Amino acid sequence: MFIGIDDTDSRSGMCTTFVCKTIMDYISQEAHIVGFPRLIRLNPNIPYKTRGNGALSFKVDGDPSFVWKTVKKGIREFLIDDPSTNPGIVLLEGEIPKILTDFYHRALHEILTIEEAHSLAKEIGAKTMFYGNGRGIIGALASIGADLPDYTFELIAYRESENIGTPRHVDADSVKRIDRLYNPIIFDTYDWHNNYIAIAPNAPCPVLYGLRGGDYKVIQKAANELLTEQVFKQQVFITNQATDAHIETKTICSIKEYNSVHINCKVTETPHFEHKGHLFFSVEDGAKSILCAAYEPTKEFRKIVAQLLPGDEIEVWGGVKHTAYGMTLNLEKINVLSLVQKTRYKIPLCCGKRMRSIGKMKGYRCKKCSKKISESALETISIKRDLKKGFYEVPIIARRHLAKPLSRMKL
Repeated sequence: MFIGIDDTDSRSGMCTTFVCKTIMDYISQEAHIVGFPRLIRLNPNIPYKTRGNGALSFKVDGDPSFVWKTVKKGIREFLIDDPSTNPGIVLLEGEIPKILTDFYHRALHEILTIEEAHSLAKEIGAKTMFYGNGRGIIGALASIGADLPDYTFELIAYRESENIGTPRHVDADSVKRIDRLYNPIIFDTYDWHNNYIAIAPNAPCPVLYGLRGGDYKVIQKAANELLTEQVFKQQVFITNQATDAHIETKTICSIKEYNSVHINCKVTETPHFEHKGHLFFSVEDGAKSILCAAYEPTKEFRKIVAQLLPGDEIEVWGGVKHTAYGMTLNLEKINVLSLVQKTRYKIPLCCGKRMRSIGKMKGYRCKKCSKKISESALETISIKRDLKKGFYEVPIIARRHLAKPLSRMKL
C-alpha cells in the first residue's frame, strides 16, 4: 500500500518531511517500509505553496488498518493551528493507476482543485483524511502517483526538539570541504560566489540540513563528515528535485500563467534594470513575444543577461506569472545559441578633432568649420563581445528545488 502526506507545515514552523519520517518510524514498529520515501516537488509557481511545494509518500507492507490508524495518529500529533495549513493524507492499496500518474504530471504544471482531488481519490478507491480546506489531498495524491524517469536523493537531518527555533550550528568550513570533495555528485551545497551555506534552511523548522546528490551512499558518507550540532534523526528521500520535471517545451502562444517552460526565442529588446535591481528584456519566437526577468535575488546571473542584445538567439527556462509588467517569465537558466555582431559608429575627425553629435539620427558637425556628416555616411567598427555562447544558470542561492543544475545536464 502507499501513503501520501502533504501540507502539514507552515511558514512559522514544522516540516512535512519530519512528519513523514516520524510516522514512518511509528509504522516500522509493526510493518515494513519498502524502499526510500519520496519527496516530490510540485508546481513551484502556485500561490498556495508554503516554501518548496513538496509532498511526501512511501510504500509499506503491513496491516492496512494498523497503518491507517498510525498515520492518522501521527498527523494529529503534528497539527498546526494556522489557517494556511491544510493537511491531507491518502492511503492507496494495490497498484498505482495511470490516472494518478497523469494527475501528478498536471500537478507539476497546473493548478488543480480540491474538488477534483477528492473525486479522483473516490474513483481509485483511496482512503483520505484532511483538515482545513483539504488542499493537502492534492499533493498527497500527486506524490503517490509520481513517476521518476530522472531522480536524485536528499538526506535530511533533523534537530533535537530543544534546539528548534534557535540559530543552527552547521560548520561552514566542513560544508566547503564536502563541496570540494564530492561536487558534482553532491550539488547545491555551498554558493562560493555569495558565501552562502545552501544546505541549512532559515525557517524555524525541525530541519538541520539537507544534502542533495545523485548517489545516496556518497551523500551518507558526506553527512558523516559534516560538523554540526547534535542530529536527532535523519532520512534519505528519493526525489524529483534537480530534474527539470516542472519544465515543458512550449511556444510563447501556448504559455499559460503558472507554467514552467522552455522556449527557443530571439532577443527583441536590450536588457534594462528597473527598481530594486530587477532586470527585464523581451523575446519573441516568430509568433508572439514575452517579457523575461532576472530578479535581484539571481545576483551575478543578471550581469550575464545584461550583455544580451536584440537579435541574439537563445533558449530560456523559467516560471511564468502575471506581474505588474504583464505576463513575465522568471528565468532559471539560459542557453546562448548565437550572438549578433556588436558595432558602433567611428566618429570622424575634422580640423584635428572628433566631430560632435547634433542629435539622435541627425549626424555629426565639426565645431570649428561647421562641416556636417550624416549618420548613414559614418563608418562602423565591430566591437568584441564579452558574452560567449553556452549555458548560464542562476546561482545556488536563487535556485529552485526542481531546477536542474548545469552540472547534471549533458551539455
